[in-house]
Amino acid sequence: MSSGLEQLLPELQPWASYLLQWGEYYWPGQLTVTSVYRSSTKQAELYANRANNPFPVARPGTSYHEYRRAFDVVGPDAALAWLGRVWQSWGGTWGGGFQHADPIHFQA
Repeated sequence: MSSGLEQLLPELQPWASYLLQWGEYYWPGQLTVTSVYRSSTKQAELYANRANNPFPVARPGTSYHEYRRAFDVVGPDAALAWLGRVWQSWGGTWGGGFQHADPIHFQA
């Protein structure tokens, strides 16, 4: 699985990689990393088009993606919930628990 996790801060890369390895073990071929680093320009584009996005989009300057501290993963709901619980147990934040749920989002 080509993930793009090398775009994360170096200290987060092994944790995110390990999480996805676990997910791949239980849900082989069903998980895809869709977004890691976003420039402020890209974040502004997503924010401007947020009405067409099924997931919440943070205002430019407030997204952890802009700071290389977040990644998005698509996959089965059960997989995302399980991965989210694991990520939280390691001290990360999972978007599935946000007020406006974002179950594909993982940040630290």
